Amino acid sequence: MPRVFKFLKTALSPGTANSAPHHARERSNASPKTSSTSSADDTWLPDFDPLTVTAFELSELLNAQAITSVQIVQLYLKEIGLHNRRGRQLRALISVAPKHELLKMARRLDEERARGKIRGPLHGIPIVLKDSIMTDQKLGMDTTVGSYAFVGCIPKKSATIVDRLTKRGMIVIGKSNLTEFCGLKNPSMPPGWSAVGGQCQSPYVSRHIEKRKLHWELSAPGGSSTGSAVAVASGFSTLAIGTDTIGSLITPANRAALYALKPTVGQVPMDGIFSLSKSFDAVGGMAKSAKDLVALMDALMVPTNREENAQSPHRSFKIKPDFGTLRIGICEPTIWKSWRKSGRINADAERFMTQKYDTIVNSMIEMGVDVVYPIELPNQASLTVDGKNCFEPVVYSEFKDCLLEFIRDFKVTKIHSLAEIINFNLEHPELCLPPTCPEQNDLMAALQSTTEREDVNAARQHLQTAGGPEGLDYLFTSLSLDIIVAPGDAALPTLAAAAGYPTAACPLSALKLNGQPFGLTIASRPHTEHTLLHFLTAYENIFPPRALPMPLASVPLQDPNPEPLPDQPIIDLILHEWDTRRFSCSADALADWLNARWRKSGYELSPETVCEVLRSNGRIAFRGLGDDAEGAFSR
Repeated sequence: MPRVFKFLKTALSPGTANSAPHHARERSNASPKTSSTSSADDTWLPDFDPLTVTAFELSELLNAQAITSVQIVQLYLKEIGLHNRRGRQLRALISVAPKHELLKMARRLDEERARGKIRGPLHGIPIVLKDSIMTDQKLGMDTTVGSYAFVGCIPKKSATIVDRLTKRGMIVIGKSNLTEFCGLKNPSMPPGWSAVGGQCQSPYVSRHIEKRKLHWELSAPGGSSTGSAVAVASGFSTLAIGTDTIGSLITPANRAALYALKPTVGQVPMDGIFSLSKSFDAVGGMAKSAKDLVALMDALMVPTNREENAQSPHRSFKIKPDFGTLRIGICEPTIWKSWRKSGRINADAERFMTQKYDTIVNSMIEMGVDVVYPIELPNQASLTVDGKNCFEPVVYSEFKDCLLEFIRDFKVTKIHSLAEIINFNLEHPELCLPPTCPEQNDLMAALQSTTEREDVNAARQHLQTAGGPEGLDYLFTSLSLDIIVAPGDAALPTLAAAAGYPTAACPLSALKLNGQPFGLTIASRPHTEHTLLHFLTAYENIFPPRALPMPLASVPLQDPNPEPLPDQPIIDLILHEWDTRRFSCSADALADWLNARWRKSGYELSPETVCEVLRSNGRIAFRGLGDDAEGAFSR
C-alpha cells in the first residue's frame, strides 16, 4: 500500500486511534483548517512522502479532510529549504513565493473547501512555473528568464495561463530554474544553467563527498525547462509548467521520469511568456502521474470567463484504462535515435535501454494492442537545406519580435531591447558572463541576423512541410496511425516541433550506471492532445510505475556545521565589493564572483556565509530563494 494511503487509512480509521500518534488521533475527526487555525496547529506537517505523492492522491486526502492545503504548502516549503540551495543543492527553483502569501492563499482555499466550493480537481494543490512566465507583483516573485538583466523588473500582470491555473485553485509556490534565455545565449551553455539560478542538478544522479566538498556525477538533466522537471521529481511540487521550442519540455521530463505534454503550437496563449519563436514554442505541463497531467492540461487549455473570446471548443480530457482502438506506430530504436551521439551512454547502457524498450513493445503486441512495428521515420537531414539548419534563421528572426513583446509586458524595466541585454551582460561580466558561460554568441547572432524575410519564410515552410505532410502526416495517413512512439532521446520532438504538432513523454526505466531515468516520446496529429493523454493514462495503468530517486536526505551532504565567519580583512573586502559593484542584492552572485577570483588559492566562501556577513553589517542581501516575508531579490 503506498505510504500516502497508509496515512489516510490511519487518520480515518477509528480502530487505529489508540495506536496512532497523538496528532494523528486529533486529526481523525478534524475538518480542514481555516483562517482561525492556531499557529501551533499550522506547524503540524502531514505524513506523506513528497517524492512519491501525486496531485490526485493529495486531492483525495484533502477531500477526506485528512490534511489541509496549508499543511501541504508547509511541507513543500520545508523540502525546498532543505535541498534547493542547501543539502542536495538541486537549484531547481530560482524563487519561492513569500511564505505569508502562500499560507494566506492556502487558508483561503481551505475555507472555500470547507464551504463546499471546489474550483476543480487541483483545488489547493501547489504548482511550479518556469521562470519565463510572468507573475503579478503581488505573488512576490520576479520573472528573470535566468538573467540578471530582468531582476527587479515588474510585469503589468500575470500571464493568461497563470490566471487559468489560479482560477482552478492551484497555488503558485515558486518559479523554476531554466537554461538562461531558454537556451538562446551561447551554444556551449550547459542545459539547466542560468546566471541567476546556477546549475540545476538531477535528483537521480549519484553524489559523493571529496575533500569535504559535495561533488556529483554528470547530471545531464535536459533542456531549458530543466528546473520544472527537477522540482517535480525532487518533491518540491507535484505539478509544474514549462515551455518547449524543440524538446525543451519533453527531454527534461524524460530524464526525470515524468509524464509531460506539449500541446499543438498556438493552442495555449503565450502572452506574458518569454519565447524564442511563434512558429515552434508552446507551454505545457509536467507531472508524476498521467492522471495529474490530465487535470493540469484541462486547467491549462480552458479559458477563464474573463478572457476575451472565452468560448472554448475544448472538452475535458478523459482517463483511459487501456489503449482501446488506438493504432500505434512504434519506431525501431536502432533506426532513428540519438543515444550513440551522447558520450555519457556506454554500450552496456545502450543495450539496457533497448532491452527495456523492446519489453514494452513486446508486451503491447502480446496484449493485442493495434501496433505497427517497426516504422521508419524521416532522417533529421530532411530538416536542413544544403546542410544548413533551417531552425536557426527562423528562430533568430522571430526571437527579436518575441523579445520585444515580452519586454512590453513589463510596467517597470531597465531593459528595452536585445541590444540592451547584450550590453548589460558586457557591463556585468562577473554576474552575467561567468566561467560557466563566458560568451553570448547566440544573442549576438540574433541581433546581427540579416536573413531576408523571404529566406526566413522559405526555411519555415520547409520545416513545416518536412515535419508535416512529408514527415509525420505521411506516416499517420499511409499507416492509419493515431500515435507515433520513439525512444525518449530520439529526435521525434524535433520533427514534431518543425510541424507544430503536439508531443508527450512518459517514463520507461532508469540506468543502473548512475540512476538516470529514460523514457518514451510520443507524437500525434495537431489538436489531438486527447489522443496523447489516452495513450499516457493507459500506459500508466498497464506498465510498472516510474523510477524514483533515492530519498533526498539519504545522500551524504556537506558538513552540517556552519563555517565560521571569515577574518575581518575578508569581511572588509566582501563589504567593499558589495558596495562598489552591482550584484542585484544577490549574495550568491557575490560569493560566485569572489570564489572565481580566489580559485587558485583554494580559499572559498559559501553563499550562506557571504549573506550572513552582508546582513549583519546592515546590507540588504538575499539568497536566490526568498525569506518568510520576502520574495527573491526583493528590495
